[in-house]
Amino acid sequence: MALVDERLVDDIAKHDRYYRVEDFVTYLERHLRGEPGVPLSVIHAYADALGYERERTDELLEGRIVDSMTWVADDVFYRIGDGISIYPLSWHERLDGSRDVADYVRVMLDGRESAGEEFPKGERGIAQTDILTALEIMTDVNRKEGEKMLREQRHHGDIVIYAYQNPEDIVRLPETKQ
Repeated sequence: MALVDERLVDDIAKHDRYYRVEDFVTYLERHLRGEPGVPLSVIHAYADALGYERERTDELLEGRIVDSMTWVADDVFYRIGDGISIYPLSWHERLDGSRDVADYVRVMLDGRESAGEEFPKGERGIAQTDILTALEIMTDVNRKEGEKMLREQRHHGDIVIYAYQNPEDIVRLPETKQ
């Protein structure tokens, strides 16, 4: 049985009526940094600690776990060893520990475009919230530190964010025109 951090259980419990399985796995992956992904045994341990039915948790995950090394879609989980991640292993390998936000934008754009995702004209970039989540998971920074990294790298011209005050605006590469 995997050990659970009671502080994390309490935090999830405060918000769990709003949590979907995607949010649950993302939360665990953001807070349980170690190897890429979250072992299924850990997901089960936290689900048990929260009083979730294990069968229901497995049912929500079933059919959504893929064995792809590259990006497939937003609504799947990627198998990594004995666990799952919201990102494919190739992204973990390319970005693990990187603090260069432009690298995140490049990797995430390349992966999504390779999977056939198209971006409307002038919107070729990645949402700030998606960049911040990736930074938390792969760089082990908290949200505030990630926001500071965005500000600093925007200021230096490494990335472009046109409506910076809007947390939903997208992060672009400098060579991308609006």
